[in-house]
Amino acid sequence: MNHSHSPAPAPVANCLACQIVNGSRTVPGGIIAENAWWVADHCIGNHGAGAIVIKTRAHRENFWELSPNEAASLGPFLQQMTQAMQMALGAERIYINSWVDQPPYHIHFVLQPRFAGKTELGLQGLELQIFRSLQNPPDPQTVTDIADKIRTAYAAIVQQRSITPR
Repeated sequence: MNHSHSPAPAPVANCLACQIVNGSRTVPGGIIAENAWWVADHCIGNHGAGAIVIKTRAHRENFWELSPNEAASLGPFLQQMTQAMQMALGAERIYINSWVDQPPYHIHFVLQPRFAGKTELGLQGLELQIFRSLQNPPDPQTVTDIADKIRTAYAAIVQQRSITPR
C-alpha cells in the first residue's frame, strides 16, 4: 500500500491523539516539538515527569501503515527528541516504548527518561515502568516546566543541525 499519494486518514473523533493533534484537546506544557508528520508533547497520566509521547499527525493504527515520509522522518525526530530530553533533564537513558493496546488505536511512542543513582529507587526497565504506573501523574506546573526545558533544548538542537555542515 503506497501512502505517499493517498490522502491522510481522517481524524477519529474519540481518539485522544487525534484530539491533541487537531487542537480540540490540550495537554499541560502544550506541543513541545513537531514536524510535518509527527507531534511531541508530555504524556498524560502516570508515565512519570518528563515522559514524552510522539504521535503521528495522521491517524495511523499500525507501524506498517506509515507513509514513506512518516517512516523516513521518524528516526531523525526520535534522535532529536531523545537528545533534547537528555540535555534538558540530565537523563542517563531514554527508554522508547510503543504500547497501542486500546482502541481507538493511534500509533505513538513514549519516551521516558531514566536517571542515574537512587532517583526512583534506582529502578530500571520494567520495574521502573511498574513503579511509575503506581504513582500519581505529575502536576500540571511540573509538566509545563519540563516541557519548556525540552522545547528549548530541541530548538537548539534543530538550529545547530541546520547550520552544521555534514
